Amino acid sequence: MAQFNPGAAPRLCSLLLCSSLLLACSDSSDKGGSVTPPEPPPTPEPTPSYQADIVWTEYGIPHITADDWGGLGYGYGYAYAQENYCVAMKEFVRAAGESARYLGDEGNLNEDFVYKLYNDDERIQRIFFDTAPDYAIEIAQGYAAGMNRYLAETGVDNLAEGEEGCRGAEWVRDIEAADVARLMHKAVLRGSSGPLANFSTAVRAPESMALNLENPAPPEELLAAMDRDTVVRGLNMPTSEVMGSNAYAVGEQGAQGNSGLLLGNPHFPWQGNLRWFMSHQTMGDDYDVMGATLAGLPIITIGFNRSVAWSHTVSTGDRFTFYELELNPDNAMEYLYDGEFREIESRTVSAERPRDDGSVETVEHTFYLSHFGPIIDLGTVSPVLAGWPNAVGTLLTYRDANLDNLRGIGQWVDMGMAADLGEFKQALRSLGIPWVNTIAADRFGDAFYGDISVVPHVSVNQYNNCIRGTLQTLLTDFGYPTLDGSDATCEWGSDPDTAEGIFGYDSLPKLETREYGANANDSYWLANPDRLLTGFSPLIGTEEVEQSLRTRQTFDQAERRLAGTDDLGEPGFNIDNLRTLLYQATNYTAQLIADDVVALCQGVEDWSAYGEAGGEGVALAAEACDVLAAWDRRYQVDSVGGHIFYEFWRDFGGTPNRWAVPFNPADPVNTPRELNIAEAEVVDAVLHSLVMATTRLADAGIPLDRPWGEVQYDEKNGERYGIHGGSGGFMFSAIYSPLVEGEGYSDIFTGNSYIQAVTWDESDCPDAYAVLTYSQSTDPASDHYADATALYSQSGWIDMPFCEADRDAQELRRQSIEE
Repeated sequence: MAQFNPGAAPRLCSLLLCSSLLLACSDSSDKGGSVTPPEPPPTPEPTPSYQADIVWTEYGIPHITADDWGGLGYGYGYAYAQENYCVAMKEFVRAAGESARYLGDEGNLNEDFVYKLYNDDERIQRIFFDTAPDYAIEIAQGYAAGMNRYLAETGVDNLAEGEEGCRGAEWVRDIEAADVARLMHKAVLRGSSGPLANFSTAVRAPESMALNLENPAPPEELLAAMDRDTVVRGLNMPTSEVMGSNAYAVGEQGAQGNSGLLLGNPHFPWQGNLRWFMSHQTMGDDYDVMGATLAGLPIITIGFNRSVAWSHTVSTGDRFTFYELELNPDNAMEYLYDGEFREIESRTVSAERPRDDGSVETVEHTFYLSHFGPIIDLGTVSPVLAGWPNAVGTLLTYRDANLDNLRGIGQWVDMGMAADLGEFKQALRSLGIPWVNTIAADRFGDAFYGDISVVPHVSVNQYNNCIRGTLQTLLTDFGYPTLDGSDATCEWGSDPDTAEGIFGYDSLPKLETREYGANANDSYWLANPDRLLTGFSPLIGTEEVEQSLRTRQTFDQAERRLAGTDDLGEPGFNIDNLRTLLYQATNYTAQLIADDVVALCQGVEDWSAYGEAGGEGVALAAEACDVLAAWDRRYQVDSVGGHIFYEFWRDFGGTPNRWAVPFNPADPVNTPRELNIAEAEVVDAVLHSLVMATTRLADAGIPLDRPWGEVQYDEKNGERYGIHGGSGGFMFSAIYSPLVEGEGYSDIFTGNSYIQAVTWDESDCPDAYAVLTYSQSTDPASDHYADATALYSQSGWIDMPFCEADRDAQELRRQSIEE
C-alpha cells in the first residue's frame, strides 16, 4: 500500500487548481463571454454561548428560563447582579484570599491565608472541575458570565452605593467559574476551617527540636486553668443562636387535606453574603424550581417544585475533630502515629496587604500539617494550649470533613429535579450538604426530616474509646471532640458509596413520616415527640438533653395544632394556619412564666430592695409591672410590653433553679416548666431582673408603653418598618437585634429571612407563599430595596407565581439576553 506523502499534497492541489482554471477559461471562450462567479454562502450567525429569558414579577423576583444549564446560570447571575452585585463581588474577594488587600477594616489576613491554602487552583480543579457533574460546571460558568455581563453594561462607577455598595471599588473585576467554586467552598468551610483560621495561623515552629517533657502540667492544673465558657467563647464557632432556622414538614396524617405542607423559616443574617435572594429557575423540561439562594451561589438551595418542597436548619453535627499529637522528644517536627514517628510537613502561602503609606506588600505564612490537617495553637483560648509543645507537651491538630466537599451544587440540582420524596431522598445520598438539616414534604402526603449533612465518621465505640487523657476529655466535654492522634484505630471510618471519612445516608438520623417532623436547631433526637431518634454518634448530636425554648415552642404549637386546641380551627394543618403560626409571634417563654412574674411584681410595695435606691429603674418598676400585666404575650408590631420582658429575660434567663418542674427526657416538649416561686432566691431574681430591665430601657430612652413595631424596626431610606418577632432565645419567630440608645432594637443583624409556606391541591401549580423580610436588593436606589420589608411589617405574604399564567399576571418587565 502506498504511504501518504504530505509533501505531495500541495503539488496535487496545485495541479487540480490549474486544471480547474483551464476548464473554466475554455468554457467561457466557448460561450463567447465571461462567467459571474457564484455568490459565497452566507456566513452563519454564531451560536450564542449563553441565552436566557427573564421575567421579573412583584417584589423583584426574577423567573429565569433557559434551554441549557449554562444559560440558566447566565440568566440567574445577570438577574442577581442587578440587585446585589457588590455583595457577591465582595465575597469573591474573600474567597480568593484578597480581603486584607482590598477590604480595609473588613479584611482578615488570617482568613486570607486559609483560603490561599484551601482555595488554591489545584484543589479547586480536583474537587470541582475534575469531579463535579458537567451541569454543575456549566451552571458556574454561566453564572460568572452573567455577573460579568452586568458589570460590562453598568460600569464600576455606576454600581450600587450604600452600606453594601461598591461603586468605584478597585477590587471589582470579571470573575470565572473557578471564583464561583471558591465562593461555594468558602461557604462549605463555614463550620470548620473558616472559623479556625486564627488558630491555624497562630502556630509558630519550635525554637528547638529537642523537647523538655520532664514536667508536663498535671491534670488538676489543667482543670483549674480551663473554663468551659472561656473555651467556647474563645473558639467562637458559628452557632445556631447566631445563624439558625425553624422548619415544619407535615404529612397527610397531620394535614387537613391529602397533600403535605412545608414551612421553612431560616434565621440568617440580614447583611452580607448570607442574605437570601428569591428566584424561579427553569431549564428545559428537567428543572423547574422556585425558592431562594445565598449570595454568590448559582442554584436554588431552599425551595419547591411542582411536587416537593424543602428547607434547611442549622444542624448540631460536628464538621471537624481535633486530634492530640504526641511529639518525638528528640525531634519536635515529628509525632507518634501507630508506633512510628511521622514528619510534620509545612506549606507556605502568600497574601497581600496595604502598608500605611498606601503601597502594597506581600506577606507569607507557613502552615504546619499533620496527616490529619493543620496544627493549631489555642493559646488565645487558654494559656495551657499555647506553644509548640503546649503545657502538657503535645500538639493539637484537626481534620476537616468538608475540606474536599464541593458536591453541594450538583446535589441541590438533583433535589430540585425530584418528582416526589422518594427521588428527593435519593438525591440526599451524595452527601454534599455541609452543615444543615433537611426538612421536606411532597404533594403525595409524605414528610421527612434528616440530619443528612457532612459529619466525621466517629463511631460510638470510637467516641467511647479514643478520647483519652485530661486534655482530650476536657475539650470533648466542652463540645469539641478530641481524639488520640497516635492510634490508627482512632482514624475516621467510612461508609460504602460515600465520600471518605464521613457517615453515609444510611448511618444518619432521619424521620420518614406521614404525620410531621420539625427542627429548630436542636439535636436530631427530637424531630417528633412520639418518634424520638436514638443510637447515633455523639458527633451528630446529643440525645435525651433539655431542648431550647424555641424548639419547645416549635413542637408545642404543632401538637396543639394537631389537637385543634390553639384557637385556629379544626385539628390539623392547612396553608393558612401554618402561616399564622409565624405571624402570631407568640412568646412561648412568657406563656410559661409571665403570669407568675406579674403576680410577684404586683405584690411588691417597696422596690428599693431590688435595685439602687432612687434609681430610675426602681421608680419605673411598678409601671413596668402594669404594662406586663396588659401585654398580649406577643411580638407583633402593635403589641405593647414585649421589650420589658425581653430585657427582663436577659437577666433572669440564666437563673439557677428557676423551674419548679425539672427536665424529663420522657417529656422534652413540656419540661422544664413552672416558675419556681417557692424558692426565695428565684423570687428575688425575678424582681431584681425586672428592675434591671426598666433601668436599661430608661437609660436608652425607650418608654415602657411603646408598641413593639416602634421599638423594633428596620429603617430604609429614612422610613421605618416595624418588624415582627423577638429573640430566638425564647420564641419561635426569631429576630436578633441589640438595644440601641435612643432608638430601640433598630440594628437587626439576623433572624427571620426567607420564609416559605408550601402545599399542593388538585391543580398542577403549588400553593406557595413566601416573604423575604429584608427585601431582594441591597441597593438603596432599587425599587426592591424595601418593598418586601413593608410587606413583612404588615404581616403579608407573596403569592408565589410558579405557573406561567400566575407569573404573567404579576409581570413587571421581561428581557431576553444572550452572548
